[in-house]
This record gives sequence, C-alpha cells and structure tokens, in this order.
Amino acid sequence: MKGVFDIKFKASGVTWEQFQAYLAGTSHTRRVMTLEEVASMAVFMASDKASGMTGTSVNLTMGSLHD
Repeated sequence: MKGVFDIKFKASGVTWEQFQAYLAGTSHTRRVMTLEEVASMAVFMASDKASGMTGTSVNLTMGSLHD
C-alpha cells in the first residue's frame, strides 16, 4: 500500500493520514484493515481450520466500493 501512496499521492502533497482516510471512505466499514487483521486471516487460511476451503479467494478490502 505504501508503494501506491508514494507513486500516486505523495507527489500531490497528500499525507499518509489523508491517504488512509481516503481509503477508509471507500469501504463499507469506513476504516482500513489493520496489519494484525491481515496476518490473522493469513494464519487462519494456512491452518487446519480452513482445510475445507478449496479454490477460494479471500477479499480483504473491507468491502471497498471499487473492488
């Protein structure tokens, strides 16, 4: 995500906090996913608890309106 910020927004004078607020505004939950939440999903998907899931994509966009 930081790469997208550096390429598209930083040059326009947008701060990291403003970028995160923009992303939050485009999701149904009105917040961005934390690194801990992403890591927890990765651990779950790699565990035996997810053994019944095959050929599955996990959407971690917090319900982003443009995904």
